[in-house]
Amino acid sequence: MTQETDSNRTPAFDSIWTGVNLATMTGPTSDYGILRDAALAVRDGRIAWLGPVTALDAAQHDEAGTVFDLDGAWITPGLIDCHTHVVFAGNRVGEFEQRQKGATYEEIARRGGGINATVRATRAASERELIDAALPRIRDLLASGVTTVEIKSGYGLELETELRMLRAAHALADIAGFHLAPTYLAAHSVPPEFSDNADAFIERICGEDLPAVAASGLASAVDAYCEEIAFTPNQVERLFATAREFGLRVKLHADQLSDSGG
Repeated sequence: MTQETDSNRTPAFDSIWTGVNLATMTGPTSDYGILRDAALAVRDGRIAWLGPVTALDAAQHDEAGTVFDLDGAWITPGLIDCHTHVVFAGNRVGEFEQRQKGATYEEIARRGGGINATVRATRAASERELIDAALPRIRDLLASGVTTVEIKSGYGLELETELRMLRAAHALADIAGFHLAPTYLAAHSVPPEFSDNADAFIERICGEDLPAVAASGLASAVDAYCEEIAFTPNQVERLFATAREFGLRVKLHADQLSDSGG
């Protein structure tokens, strides 16, 4: 229920939200700082006050611009999705059937499927197509209460497409209005053009691609996949050392399929 005020005076708060349960995230982490039967007040788009509804001054309640009664709903801080691959083209529906018939992730990947299947589709997609494909995925996240999204590239495995993916991620943040943590997933898989020469691919990333991504300002971190079907610990160390030289944070996909030292 929404109640508007008729007062001509400037309200103490633009809006007050009553009848809520609040997860304040203060105090012991085990209970999330829960306040039940609480209220929250907003001024100029920011939380100005929160506490038990009984502590809310009656005059402030009466003079608020708008009062919302949420009838026991929960209010939490904005959620963070710290690991997403929402920018990509194509799909792997056909691989689902293979998995149902017993094929493993590793077997599919070694046959050119998995990550490299998505790489082929993403390389062929325009920036606009990547944005249009990702926007519904982002809106689903935001509808679930997410306000900060980490978005990885990694389905280009060459500079032009990686930059296109990162630009698409920034465009999504502008369009949908969320806080973006952009990650350059430089070493996601060994691309077909490097076949079994992962060392040469890492050297190209460190010598050419990563410096260009750093100069673009489109990424705040670098990620890699340390696994028997991807990159060794030594190759990842080489990449991460270079990333740190450019002031970029590092993240790691590790040991998904085996204990490979990640």
